[in-house]
Amino acid sequence: MNAQPYNVLLPESGTPVVEKWNVNKFYQQIHFHKEFQITMIQEGSGFLFVSDKVVPYEKGDVYFFGRNLPHALKTNKDSVGNSNSGSKAISLFFDQDKVKESLRNVPEAYRINKLIESSHYGIKVNRDSARYLTDYIEELTTSTGLNKFLLFLKLLNVASRDNNVMILSPKAAPVKIGVDNNPKIAKICAFVKENYRELITLSEIADLAHMSPTGFCRFFKSKTKKTFSQYLAEVRIGSACELLHNENYSISDCGYGSGFNNLSNFHKHFKKYTGMSPMEYRSNINNDQG
Repeated sequence: MNAQPYNVLLPESGTPVVEKWNVNKFYQQIHFHKEFQITMIQEGSGFLFVSDKVVPYEKGDVYFFGRNLPHALKTNKDSVGNSNSGSKAISLFFDQDKVKESLRNVPEAYRINKLIESSHYGIKVNRDSARYLTDYIEELTTSTGLNKFLLFLKLLNVASRDNNVMILSPKAAPVKIGVDNNPKIAKICAFVKENYRELITLSEIADLAHMSPTGFCRFFKSKTKKTFSQYLAEVRIGSACELLHNENYSISDCGYGSGFNNLSNFHKHFKKYTGMSPMEYRSNINNDQG
């Protein structure tokens, strides 16, 4: 992944920097920065590239990007040059260490700390919460001083209580925020990340968890809110996305090298999880100028 560093100047106070974007297209280069970022899309649509995942974005979406997470908002070509739409967003940038330090002696803030940690993988807030957060984000554009910081903490508190957020990077975290990590789940995920390129059967995984196949399927779904086959496919697609950044690998190399045993299956799953074909993904990721 050809991600470039990006600098954001933050004040010493720890209050967030608020930027309002009203442009023809968003910054297309995949980039990363040490500052935590929250972005609300006001106008425009396209694809969000985040780590090893691609998801469509649209008006009303709210995203959280943790420290040094590669990402880019790539505007749809139909939106570029369209004076009736364009690309508008509000983004907040802050030092997550300063926020966590300010809450160090506040036990009730554990959800906020958990939200910050989980955002290392990229988060999309669910629609209901996003609508509620919109008022806070817009008010932050005109707030100052202590009121601004307190309002910002309210925003984080509301977001941290959303148990239905989407973790964007599939290779990073299969469990939802709010679900305690389970030793069996951790063991299974570690095994998958080591062996996803090979054939993995349900019986093999169930034996690893010391459960029957049927019992394991129920257990995994209850803990992760997805089936094991979905999780395995996501891990493999995440690997394929990484390989597709390297043009020395053919499309078939990327599929077979990520654990898919036939190209038809690879293309079907890739389209399902990213919304585009492997060739379209490669074309978009390499076209940094949109």
